Amino acid sequence: MFKRFGCAAALLTLAFAATASADSTVVVSPAGLGPWQSVVSDSHGNFLTDTDATVSWGVNPPGAPTGTGSVTLDTGTNHGDSAPQLVDQGLAGTQLAAIKALSYSTLGTLIAGPTTAGQLPFLVLTLDTNSDGVADDSIVFEPLYQHGYRAGIPDQGPLETGVWQRWDAIHGGWWSESGKLAGATPGFGVKTIPEILAASPGATIVQANTIPPGGLRIAIGVRNTPDHLVGSVDDLTLDTGAGSTTYDFEPGTQPETGSSVVLQRTAGDVFYQTPTGLQKLAAGKSVKLGTIIDATNGTVTLTSASDTHGSYQTATYFGGKFKSRQRGGKRPVTEAYLLGKVGPCTTKGKAKKASAAARRKRSRHLWGDSHGNFRTVGKSSSASTRGTKYLVTDSCSGTTTKVVRGKVQIRVFSDNSEHIVTAGHSFFAPAG
Repeated sequence: MFKRFGCAAALLTLAFAATASADSTVVVSPAGLGPWQSVVSDSHGNFLTDTDATVSWGVNPPGAPTGTGSVTLDTGTNHGDSAPQLVDQGLAGTQLAAIKALSYSTLGTLIAGPTTAGQLPFLVLTLDTNSDGVADDSIVFEPLYQHGYRAGIPDQGPLETGVWQRWDAIHGGWWSESGKLAGATPGFGVKTIPEILAASPGATIVQANTIPPGGLRIAIGVRNTPDHLVGSVDDLTLDTGAGSTTYDFEPGTQPETGSSVVLQRTAGDVFYQTPTGLQKLAAGKSVKLGTIIDATNGTVTLTSASDTHGSYQTATYFGGKFKSRQRGGKRPVTEAYLLGKVGPCTTKGKAKKASAAARRKRSRHLWGDSHGNFRTVGKSSSASTRGTKYLVTDSCSGTTTKVVRGKVQIRVFSDNSEHIVTAGHSFFAPAG
């Protein structure tokens, strides 16, 4: 998915998204990521854990463009080929021509290594250019190529370190992964958005085939291994025709791998277990793994750490009660264990006659809408998901998983078999 062009930062397929009202500012933090994820990938877009590259949410020195914080992307030492990044999946399906504004601010902290060309955090849009719904190419906006590379494109100044700089991507120069889209190649070959649209008028943003998938990303790195690059990003403004949305990145409450998750009430009434009983969730709250969460009459967004390098992911749950856990080492899976009574369940040999109450057998269920590495665990099977909306229901006879969007990997406990279930289908795992 990524290519190298000389000293240019290669391409990464990145995702930034918007679902907010006109002319608004949205605070994004680990306590409220929405559809965003922070992640460290390799040069092919695969999740990376064996690295010292990091994504960190922190408070800036005075002078931050919006609020007090930002997100810092750091490739680490001898990992200049990694890609610490922010990803949002909400732009998929948007036509490139619909974007009226796209700009962001960066703070370069370190540009070191044998590669002589500098680099600050860059943007990547993944495009479907032939209207088949599949990614065909990606275009990259690099601050490096906005100064002195081509006439006819606004000169946005040279790269600097220690100074916040503003980049107008929608009016800047972009190059394409293929090098063929409108002839857009790095450096002197960068093209404007109108030139790219002239070559592909119907270009539409789609999810890239990376982990995690996304249509617009912001990243640093994908260079030579010895390079060490550190840059912060904040104040990203996006307008797809319904008014501008500015994303303000702030540190907030952060979950810890193997220790805690952060809960945010989205709708209705949500409760969480404390030593003194159930408490109503009012605002963002960090709770220990193993805490019982009751979203029977509400919706809760759960944010968890997906590695030890600053990668965070979110899932939304509603319609049931569950307990949160994590399993695994470098890339743990965040699990939701269904809770609540099932039954009474009659067995053979018992009296055929039963009371009306006994015949009304109880079941338990939980809806999930995940944006990361999550698993819902029922009585007879588990459902592992990424970017998926699904329903898991436990009954006396077994566990049923219904997939509404994406796909789910089912593991049946009785025989340890695995099954892939896609949108519009269900899978039943019989009890024991």
